[in-house]
Amino acid sequence: MPTAELARRRRSIETARSAGKALAPAIAASWSRCRAALDEHRTAAPVDAAPDEIRARWDASPLRRSDIGLEEQLTRIADAGDLVAAVTDEDGRILWSAGGRTMRRTAERVGFLPGGRWDEASAGTNALALALLSGEPATVFSAEHWCESVHDWVCWSVPVRDRGGRALGVIDLSGRWDRATPLAEMTVAALGRLVEEHLPHDQPDSPPVLELHLLGQPTASLGGRPLALSLRQLELLAALAIHGPSSLAELQDLVYGDRVVRPATVKAELSHLRHALGGAIGSRPYRLLVPTRVDVLDVRAGLAAADLSAAVAAYGGQLVPASESPFLVDQRHVLDVAVRNAVLASSRVADLLAFAAVHPYDTEVLERTIAVTDPVDPRHHQAVALLQVALAP
Repeated sequence: MPTAELARRRRSIETARSAGKALAPAIAASWSRCRAALDEHRTAAPVDAAPDEIRARWDASPLRRSDIGLEEQLTRIADAGDLVAAVTDEDGRILWSAGGRTMRRTAERVGFLPGGRWDEASAGTNALALALLSGEPATVFSAEHWCESVHDWVCWSVPVRDRGGRALGVIDLSGRWDRATPLAEMTVAALGRLVEEHLPHDQPDSPPVLELHLLGQPTASLGGRPLALSLRQLELLAALAIHGPSSLAELQDLVYGDRVVRPATVKAELSHLRHALGGAIGSRPYRLLVPTRVDVLDVRAGLAAADLSAAVAAYGGQLVPASESPFLVDQRHVLDVAVRNAVLASSRVADLLAFAAVHPYDTEVLERTIAVTDPVDPRHHQAVALLQVALAP
């Protein structure tokens, strides 16, 4: 496209923008969302993920693992056209980028690099965000970008979906507005289709579920694959799953309490844990990035719904019995008391005996079991025998 025509296009957009209008409906809708939420003078997108997190997530990304050599192809295209190429995750966070000599330096200044967040809420109107929002290829030219820092850019993006139609991320090419060419748009669209056709066969239609069995003998698995974790890593994972998103200082307090430990030690444990989970731990705040099921929460849900049988069935033992983490010690006590009070108020012998199996020396629970069972019931004799063992010197 001749430079004069590109210049006329830019002037038209700038004129419409100065009047508070946009020439394209999708851009107008995006500006409307951004107007109340984001300063158009923002100089850069936020970059708030640890490098090891981004590397782990890129290594695990099905876009990287497609067998078309995506990194090599994008690097060659970026170098040849002095463009910057990027691949994001499903949230618009850049996992990988490469750039020609000039555009690479420009991209770094505006946060267009691994770890940069280019969703609409973080970076305003841009092609990556529109591709994710619409599920369709998107182009954003010059002053169509909400933030002034990228008004000299043109960006072409295409979303990549798995076989079930779920967005996995975006492939983007960006360059200077006065060098815009339809070839870049066609190239990124073709790459997107090629990646979709060559996704790894082990890519599931939905994210793997992290399952934590923290009651009794703790175990953890991701997508059915057992995870070999140290006690400290399990404590950190339990804190994230039960307490929720946490800062580094909060995690240190939850897991280590008053013990003297350097933040670098906590970071190192989190880094190992992130690697074990294939990058499924975010940072700032630290948080789990995959669906999670925790037996502790199943017990809580059963108690909240007055479904004691469900709560007791999920209560397979004390919470990480070997842990001395202040947070888990407190949670262990609260859960034990909550279940105990519920079974003592119940006359269901099965629930009382299930609790007694975890706490064999709780004489009050055993006495309650004896009181609510018929003397001819075998469970009555079982409770009597258990009580005698509990009271034995």
